[in-house]
Amino acid sequence: MSDAETTFGSHSEFGRLREVVVGSAQNLHLPPYGKDLSHYNPELRDGLLANGQRPLDVAATFPERHAATVEQMEGVAATYERFGVKVHRLRPYRPEETQYLGHLQAGWSQLYPADPVFVVGKHFMEISIRRAYRRKEVFPLRDIVLPMIEADPEAHYVAMPPSAPWTPSGEGPGPFLEGGDILVHGQDIIVGHGELCSNPAGVAWLKRYIERWGYRVHPMEIRGPILHALGVMCLLREGLLMAYLPALKDGLPEPVKDWEVIELTEAEMNAHATVGVSLDDQHYMIDPRFNRVMDEMGRRGVEPVPTPCDAIGFWGGAIRCITLPLRRDPA
Repeated sequence: MSDAETTFGSHSEFGRLREVVVGSAQNLHLPPYGKDLSHYNPELRDGLLANGQRPLDVAATFPERHAATVEQMEGVAATYERFGVKVHRLRPYRPEETQYLGHLQAGWSQLYPADPVFVVGKHFMEISIRRAYRRKEVFPLRDIVLPMIEADPEAHYVAMPPSAPWTPSGEGPGPFLEGGDILVHGQDIIVGHGELCSNPAGVAWLKRYIERWGYRVHPMEIRGPILHALGVMCLLREGLLMAYLPALKDGLPEPVKDWEVIELTEAEMNAHATVGVSLDDQHYMIDPRFNRVMDEMGRRGVEPVPTPCDAIGFWGGAIRCITLPLRRDPA
């Protein structure tokens, strides 16, 4: 087998997927409502507002939705295993970890491990997420990833400079860089930035850090209160992507500007059609609600793998958000 098949590293968006971390909905406590949660749906926003300035116990407040979320996350993990992907699960938080940075933003979550860290090639990066309550997610992830890095002499481990504390006038300058904004295609890295996610300072940090290894960083500005580049665009196979084009301020970025596009409606974008996961360049995990999108993919040689995730999506993410790829082959 090749090195890509046996060692740490994620080299693409649609090469064969081999090893992942899947998040957890256990003990989920969301923070009091604020600007950085404005992408939440009205029902969830109302629940946070009604709870005041305390963390919201999701299982107690939304028991049926929480149970459905747990069931669907187990279904995602089972689908990976069915396709031969090794799955890691996160340990629970320790009590002291749940309180980390609580003076900035109370709450704790392990739903979406693909945001506070990311793997580009053989580089494991603890990055700088905008929502302070999520910065503690790196601690359980280290328990899984660091032994893999220590076993691979070619692997790199780096942590971004921490974001400046919030002030009464706003969130501060960052730098903010979030895994949901990063798309990898060989040596090209597309990085979204916008009002709810990564910012230019975070993109600049990534460019300075990683381009010395031959990577090329391509910023992609996102219009409006949309969370993450993966919320508006995903790469399906060489020469094919799907996207909600009105959200891209300057159109498609240079590495993919000539690719064929499956264009999405705003409703499909809001329901997270682009936040599935490619198992390889012929199989894409997607919620079965997207019949039109699945038909378009199938006509272009990409087989949909129906994977329910509407309950997961209630909290603002989907399959890709709960999945951190640790080993993925080059495209």
